[in-house]
Amino acid sequence: MAKILVIDDEEAFRVTLTTILEKQGFEVLQAANGAVGVQMARTHLPDLILCDVNMSGVGGNLTLYALRRDPQIASIPFILMSGYVSGGDKPPGIERGADGFLSKPFSPDKLFSSIQGWLNKPAPGPAVALDSSSGSRATASVDSSSGLLEKLNRILHITQLIGNAGQRLQPKEIIELAAQAYASASQLHRRIENCLLYAEIERLASDWQQVALLQDHRTGIYKALDTTAREKARALERATDLDLQIEDALAGISEDALKKIAEELLDNAFRYSRPDKAVQLRTAVSVDCVAFSITDQGSGMTPEQVGQAGGPMPLDQVLLAQQGSGLGLAIARRLVEVYRGMLSIQSEPGQGTTVTVTLTRSPGA
Repeated sequence: MAKILVIDDEEAFRVTLTTILEKQGFEVLQAANGAVGVQMARTHLPDLILCDVNMSGVGGNLTLYALRRDPQIASIPFILMSGYVSGGDKPPGIERGADGFLSKPFSPDKLFSSIQGWLNKPAPGPAVALDSSSGSRATASVDSSSGLLEKLNRILHITQLIGNAGQRLQPKEIIELAAQAYASASQLHRRIENCLLYAEIERLASDWQQVALLQDHRTGIYKALDTTAREKARALERATDLDLQIEDALAGISEDALKKIAEELLDNAFRYSRPDKAVQLRTAVSVDCVAFSITDQGSGMTPEQVGQAGGPMPLDQVLLAQQGSGLGLAIARRLVEVYRGMLSIQSEPGQGTTVTVTLTRSPGA
């Protein structure tokens, strides 16, 4: 049965709607605001989204805008709901790219017939986005929605939208759009840094003399891991989901490299697990080795995906691949290998993932 994501800040309505849908056999996910809803859409890929228009924080129209900007979830049917209907030929939100509109209150019969109609619509092409000037859907070429260009295009679209429709936008909407542009710019900056770092790691790995010099590094793991984990959890608004048990020891790795490895692994763990699900970081210290493991309760991976995770990436894939392509994991694995360590992955579909990094314990620890 189809999976439906309900986004509404009114808990009573959200729970009632969920109950009605579940009685009809639908799998239902709930989000109390647009920001959480977008994150859940990326994680769970629902077949349909029902979203209220007037919510505190990120409202329905901005949620729609964020959804249509992400190629991974842009094609999911998106239905706006509201008790307020203004005059006009088109229902509110349709001109901004929504697939449909439900005027509250609506009967269960109206709801089910509408859902079936939306679910049975022909699927759009694989790369669908919003045209920034009109708000309507437009097909994006593979090149313009790939890798680094995807983030840059998002920034350009947002700023152009503000410029073209600035007088029609409310101050709150402009602030939200500016925040989205800043977030995309930050992601682009991080992606460029990762591309350059990956290239530098590959160059370094081929220089045995430089690799030999790296073995002289010593880093206390407690401070590096604790600081990195807490900063990442705060940045992703998942501080309450972080579960740390860290024993200190000296590892044969630089502090910057250890922090980068932990940052990329934690980023994956948080992004591929639901809010309110714990992400654990544990350490194990022996006579010769220092290990830390990061465990999430996300969707997990198949054996084939585990076998491919973190493998070598050619330059074109590094530059053009979409978010979630595995660049962060590839960087973590190659950094671990440069410092003569080992990275292993244990995962099962639906059971979460554990990534373990084992490093040499420095003498004198």
